[in-house]
Amino acid sequence: MSDNIPLFKVNMADDLNEVINTLQSGMITQGKKVEEFEEELKEYFNYQYILTLNSATSGLTLAYYLLELDKSTDYVISTPLTCFATNSSILSNNLPIIWADTDINTCNIDLDDVKSKININTRVLSFVHWGGNPVDLNKVEELKNYAKNKYGRELFVIEDCAHAFGSEFNSKKLGTYGNICVFSLQAIKHLTSGDGGLIFLPNEELYKKAKLLRWFGIDRERRSLKGSDFRLEPDIPVYGFKYHMNDINATIGLTNLRYLIKNNILEKYIRNGIYYNENLNNIFGIELFNYNNNNKVPYWIYTIKVLFNRKKEFIEFMKEKGIVVSQVHARNDFHSCLLKYRTKLNNLDNIEKQIVSIPVGFWINENERKYIVDCIKEFSQKLQITTLSINDIEEYSRLLIQLNNFYSINKNLSDNSLKSIYVIKLNDVIICSAKLVIEEKLYEPIGHIEDVVTDIMYRGCGYGKHLIKHLIDISFNNFCCYKIVLNCKDDLNDFYSSCGLTKTGLSFSKYKKK
Repeated sequence: MSDNIPLFKVNMADDLNEVINTLQSGMITQGKKVEEFEEELKEYFNYQYILTLNSATSGLTLAYYLLELDKSTDYVISTPLTCFATNSSILSNNLPIIWADTDINTCNIDLDDVKSKININTRVLSFVHWGGNPVDLNKVEELKNYAKNKYGRELFVIEDCAHAFGSEFNSKKLGTYGNICVFSLQAIKHLTSGDGGLIFLPNEELYKKAKLLRWFGIDRERRSLKGSDFRLEPDIPVYGFKYHMNDINATIGLTNLRYLIKNNILEKYIRNGIYYNENLNNIFGIELFNYNNNNKVPYWIYTIKVLFNRKKEFIEFMKEKGIVVSQVHARNDFHSCLLKYRTKLNNLDNIEKQIVSIPVGFWINENERKYIVDCIKEFSQKLQITTLSINDIEEYSRLLIQLNNFYSINKNLSDNSLKSIYVIKLNDVIICSAKLVIEEKLYEPIGHIEDVVTDIMYRGCGYGKHLIKHLIDISFNNFCCYKIVLNCKDDLNDFYSSCGLTKTGLSFSKYKKK
């Protein structure tokens, strides 16, 4: 086992002789190697409208410039949970931002929230495919149709595919669905050209326009017209930028693309991600995101949710184990330059307290990924959910006094009584408990949840909600109850509603789905 397992690592081909040849050729700016790289990318993606650039940030900035939006009336709906480049490109085009919330099941943009925020001024939807997990592009297409039908204006879509080289949605590669898409070829991405980016255009018109604008707006094919000075550019009708890729970066990218395909590098990411899906499932205190089996996900990062406000503790624990983990991207809406756009995002507020990414890339071998899983399980084992034991009665009573302000120990509790009391222990200390009483009926029993209490030091971390949901699950699945009933004080109505229970008269209840 290595002393330190990195979260990221540069994927560079073994043989870089072609790069040396380019460096010594005397032709190192945009030239034949750029064209060759673009042609092989077009073949890999089976898509014709691909251009190389000097960075993904340039690609995103260019994308908005191409659309010729009205800076006073046109708005962009975007996600704040992404690399800052996703949104700095909006700022550099002087366009206003409307934030959309985060999908709690995928860490991608919440498309339902997007729909609620589309109005007559919405012209662009921007999002990142988090970790390479594709956003539902069928729903995106529905949103485009919704905006067109309701407001009579086209909703443009800009996909930030920085995490998603080789990702597929419904067996088709991202970048090829008819939106403007930008990929990153920065150092630690699936495919690197040292630094660089790709922009995918939806049609030939935008492709030709972007090809001009990536180099000042100069038509390079007209630069050496017969009878003219080969160094002087022709007329520039629309000015552009110096966003082009050079032959050095193109040769690095070309060499790495061939290396990536030949050695099935993406499959290593996929295998490690699938291993985590299978081996980190059902670990108490750890929650996984959803991945659609119809999609191909080369997990650029593998993000998990660490529950109960234990994220910092988890990061420190993994550091002690020699494993580098991180949230990877800070939410953009809290940066000073974006404060004027800040709005309430309930899902993101909760998710950001939980998300941590673990190493998943090509460099993680079978032993290392098993070690990572074992360490996460070891961290989780500090936290356990179980039934009360006879040795825990006094400690349980000390917890219960926070609920009733008095207690007396019943030293004659039966085994069945002990088994009806469920507790959460952290480092063998009871921090939360609840009682489940099964009432037998003529047909199917009813489950009663009673005496729910969380230690005052641990309230607000989600322990109580988790324990209640656990009791609901075992009532339905283990005891075949048809209904759950819970009585509570009025000041706790909101809490129990958030647990999935419904207010009915003087109590809360939940019925088993038929």
